[in-house]
Amino acid sequence: MTSDLNEVVASLPLAELQIGEQESAIAAFVGFAPDGPLDRAVRVASFEEFATAFGDGEQPLAGPYLAGAKLAHAVRGFFRNGGHACWVARAAGTPGTATVRGHLDDGRGLRLFAELDEPTIVAAPDAHGLVTGAEAATLVQRELVRSCERVVGRIALVDLPPDLDPDAALHWRAASHIDSPSAAAYYPWVAVSDPATGATAEVPPSGHAAGLWARVDGRIGPHQAPTAEVVLATDGPVAELRATEQHQLNRAGVNCLRTWPGPELRAWGACTMSSDPELRYLHRQRLVGHLAASIAQGTRWATEEPNASRLHEQLRTVISAFLNQAWRAGALQGDAPSQAFFVRCDEQLNDVATRAGGDVVVEIGLAVRRASDFRVLRIAQHGVPS
Repeated sequence: MTSDLNEVVASLPLAELQIGEQESAIAAFVGFAPDGPLDRAVRVASFEEFATAFGDGEQPLAGPYLAGAKLAHAVRGFFRNGGHACWVARAAGTPGTATVRGHLDDGRGLRLFAELDEPTIVAAPDAHGLVTGAEAATLVQRELVRSCERVVGRIALVDLPPDLDPDAALHWRAASHIDSPSAAAYYPWVAVSDPATGATAEVPPSGHAAGLWARVDGRIGPHQAPTAEVVLATDGPVAELRATEQHQLNRAGVNCLRTWPGPELRAWGACTMSSDPELRYLHRQRLVGHLAASIAQGTRWATEEPNASRLHEQLRTVISAFLNQAWRAGALQGDAPSQAFFVRCDEQLNDVATRAGGDVVVEIGLAVRRASDFRVLRIAQHGVPS
């Protein structure tokens, strides 16, 4: 027996329309590997799964490692720092010979992530291994950031070039012209052991940083700034920083890795690459994106409902319940829910033109900075005209 979906949704009690939290730290990496598919992204839940999918069957001792490539090191650093799931897209070619096309072309590279809803962190750890060097890396990183700006809650982890001293890192930051709340960067690269050769390799920190974010999210939540946290699975930074150099880089929008105050490598700073003071704080950006994505996903049932007062009431109720949980968990500021968030969905917001087109619009305010200082967002679902 079948039922009309509208009637099923309309009859559901509000308890069954609860919004669930989306995963806040699922990474996606594009880079070079010895084998594996070139036409699809693969989801893996462990480094062993990654090695099975992208390792060279003819050279099992090398596993998924490829001479000069950084992808396997990034995935390994992600899982060893607390990551639990990531997507991997293999780019065509090998380090030093491949062109930018393998990272960007339709059906390959970054474009494979465009249709995925799950990733919230995207990195291209082999961007600096392309044949045309800095020019190619710049093209890949700009597209990396643009791709993340198109998806709510997605952050690009941009790797600085290798072998930069702190002054050169500041120069790169100024010359990058990246000004986006959807991007973050860490300096310097890190030294790791290479299981395939037994030697030490220098690798970009994006995979380790993504795993660190996942670890902090799992322990507290995306509203916690991922700073002063230990970076695991490294032999240390490839360049040492003084306090004044760290301060300069942090002010420029670059997060730092430093063996201070003790021997452990720690991440210092939690900023985006935005010049806007309101959009500069990484944890606030990730929290807003996380809540908006969770609400958008958790209210898709509204697309099957007529845009009328009953739907507006349902949306206000379920979204308010979800945000109330976030406030109680410490994610939103304020001594009372009214200071922490608001939810608006009514006939005035959903005017005649909106209802005629079938779009239901919800306006939410989130106090991520201080009580009653709301970041206002609008979320639209394309549904059934009333």
